[in-house]
Amino acid sequence: MSVRLKRALYLGTAAILLYVTALAVGPLQSMRERYDLTSQPGKGLTPQLALATQLFGWGRGLIIDVLWIRMESLKQQEKFFELVQLADWACKLAPRIPQVWDIQSWNLAYNVSCKVSHLPDRWVWVQAGLDMLRDEGIPNNPNSAMLYDRLAWTYFHKIGEQDDNAHFFYKQTFGLLMHEVLGGEGDQQTLIALKDAPRSPKELLEDQDVKRLWTECGRHGFDIIADFFEWYKGTLSVPAGATQLLKHAENATALHKVEMCARANRLREELKLDPARMLALAQQYGPFDWRSAYPHAIYWASLGLEKLDELEKRTVSAYAERGMEVPLPYNPKKETWREGEKLYEFRRVMLKRIIYASMQSLVAHGRLLFDTRGRLLLEAGMDYRFADATLPLYEDILEAHGMRFKVGTQDGYMNFLKRGIMHFYLLGDTGRAADYFRRLREKFPAEVKKPSFEEYIQDALLWWRRDMTTGEARIDVQALLVRSFFAMGCNADDVAAMLEATAKAYAERWNRDAEPNLRGTINYDNLREAALVDILTGRLPFPPDVLANLKERLGQVKDDLIQRVLDNLEKGRLKMPEPEEVEQEWEMQTYGKRK
Repeated sequence: MSVRLKRALYLGTAAILLYVTALAVGPLQSMRERYDLTSQPGKGLTPQLALATQLFGWGRGLIIDVLWIRMESLKQQEKFFELVQLADWACKLAPRIPQVWDIQSWNLAYNVSCKVSHLPDRWVWVQAGLDMLRDEGIPNNPNSAMLYDRLAWTYFHKIGEQDDNAHFFYKQTFGLLMHEVLGGEGDQQTLIALKDAPRSPKELLEDQDVKRLWTECGRHGFDIIADFFEWYKGTLSVPAGATQLLKHAENATALHKVEMCARANRLREELKLDPARMLALAQQYGPFDWRSAYPHAIYWASLGLEKLDELEKRTVSAYAERGMEVPLPYNPKKETWREGEKLYEFRRVMLKRIIYASMQSLVAHGRLLFDTRGRLLLEAGMDYRFADATLPLYEDILEAHGMRFKVGTQDGYMNFLKRGIMHFYLLGDTGRAADYFRRLREKFPAEVKKPSFEEYIQDALLWWRRDMTTGEARIDVQALLVRSFFAMGCNADDVAAMLEATAKAYAERWNRDAEPNLRGTINYDNLREAALVDILTGRLPFPPDVLANLKERLGQVKDDLIQRVLDNLEKGRLKMPEPEEVEQEWEMQTYGKRK
């Protein structure tokens, strides 16, 4: 065979093979997309990196490895600002690798933010970590439970909890943002209106009243639909004629429709929150104040559970198509399969734990008081409205998952029941205290040494007051004050005076013993104010007649603290703490005195 014929044969064979390969590209790409195996570079690459990925597509993995090694080196050297830029490139090069987004968001919200001392700048980094997960990481990896877990955890721990000494400032800033978007706490009535609001300006303008208002505002050079929040915030860019027009009573209905549409769209587009899902969660767990971080942690953890369920169905289906059994979760330490454990069970339990931890924190210290402009004034303490909804969350993990997930949950559930018994008893709600005692006796019989509720309470009171923490002592004093105000509303002045005197004496005795025992102190006036605020705002539900009588009697009392609370709640004239005051308050809570 001649050389020329051989070459022709080789070229023909190569062409046929290339053609057959090209035919397989489409189905292979479809399978890659179906099983989330695609990994195309994201937008925002520098020209140098973009050129490298185009010229050396096969070497993109090598580039990522080099970046990863360098990132780990910078992390060990605590050079977090340089690390941020490299991690951003890694995210752009490998947008479908959840671990990259996870580490980058953690560096922003935790490592870098803690290197900044100015509180507003610290919040910028925390928010950047949240935005990266919510706006980029999750959209690129919609089925990654890891990223939902991280986002929910950041809301729960970084903003909601108190481990960061700037946590109060984070709560303030986040609360202001959500108040601006929702126009308040986001109660169920508001969420229903947001859920039903038109989704686009075109749909909104089909309403003739809205179209008329929009046209009239347009004559003044202002677009009320596109720039509603400019008007809401009272910016100087809004023409005076449009401002006067929007104040007319005849335009109130149309303006409300515009408002709901603008708020709903901003929720969906900027914060990636669905009003319908928010409403469903509030109906399931309780009356959330969406200016708090805990409902957001619950939102994203719940969404992560739904995505995990979808992923499990797809995985089971894919194995079934090939006649294969789904493998059990693997234990790398013992090099064995976990018998009896379900697919993705570890990640599912972690998401559930964020939900019940958020609910538990709402009960323990989730009452936040905001003024009428959305400024956070104080953390007012416990919120008992969420206690009953927390119980099924513990029981779900105990009943639905394996033993290795039950140990910590059992302890948490047992302690939650014990605290609930004491808190409800001290508040005078003996019915709920007895119900929690019944649950404790059924679930953890070894913890109940006394057969009757009354005997258990007597022993528990001795333990409670001997071994309690400073936070629990504050709860004890505040509970006595709540009972004092209740007695005052019932015109039982002698009982009210006795309870208030007991609370004050308790606080004074605790403060005397605080320094030698290295305990924090109790600010009696702050607790008295918090108790009164809880009652007057309805967070602690009093019977209507008792509450009405209490308000009338409080108005007659010559007490500066009471009158200040009444005046501030009525007019919303409460001062937002400055950053320096936040630091001082943290020192007070941590060390029991100001530095």
